[in-house]
Amino acid sequence: MLPEFQRVYWESGFRAPDWYNQLEHELTTSIFSVVHDDAELKAWRHQVYELAGEMLERGDIPLATTGPNLDSERQPLDTIVIHHTEEDPAISLAKLSAIGLLRQYGLHYLDDNVLEGKVRGEPVWSGHFRQGKMVFFAYHWLIRPDGTAERLLEDDAIGWHAGDWDTNTRCIGIALSGNYEHATPPAAQIAAVAHLIKTCYPSIVPERILGHCEVRLNGTTCPGDRFLTEWKAPLLKKM
Repeated sequence: MLPEFQRVYWESGFRAPDWYNQLEHELTTSIFSVVHDDAELKAWRHQVYELAGEMLERGDIPLATTGPNLDSERQPLDTIVIHHTEEDPAISLAKLSAIGLLRQYGLHYLDDNVLEGKVRGEPVWSGHFRQGKMVFFAYHWLIRPDGTAERLLEDDAIGWHAGDWDTNTRCIGIALSGNYEHATPPAAQIAAVAHLIKTCYPSIVPERILGHCEVRLNGTTCPGDRFLTEWKAPLLKKM
């Protein structure tokens, strides 16, 4: 059974420079695991993500002011990896950044290993900024259901999304906003992905346009269990 969400407790934890140490038990037991159909757990996580997003926006989560170049291993682009957020299609960018902060950066900082650097106990650093604020997006682009494309990271940034470091260093991550675990995205959203790739990344061959499930073979169906059977082929036909 999930514990009651205690806002004051989480606020206090997030205010520490090593918030991931303070909240290690909760992160390990209730945040890091991949879930698809557990509505109760997702609703509980939603409260955590919303709070973290609000605090990031206000500058209430202490972050590092300097850090290493985490994009130093960026390679020439040859791959696209497609995801879905499994969240509300209208998710705010602040909440999406907070999810990356907790699920990607929190995990690696607890492991005390970011590009072989010892980081546990230090405030988090991504080196990625948007409108003057540090961000923790996993993806380079977010595509809304109506086809609106939103830039999250610049192409020279490495997004932590593929589950495979070598792939991360040479790919672009595109996320469809919404939960398509058991559904097919709207036609406008699929068409927008094709237009984005064709316009911005024309050198990437169709064989290197992959779903997350084709890169990380153990434990994910992302961008949904209908991607390979229903909408990957129509996507590629629009290229």
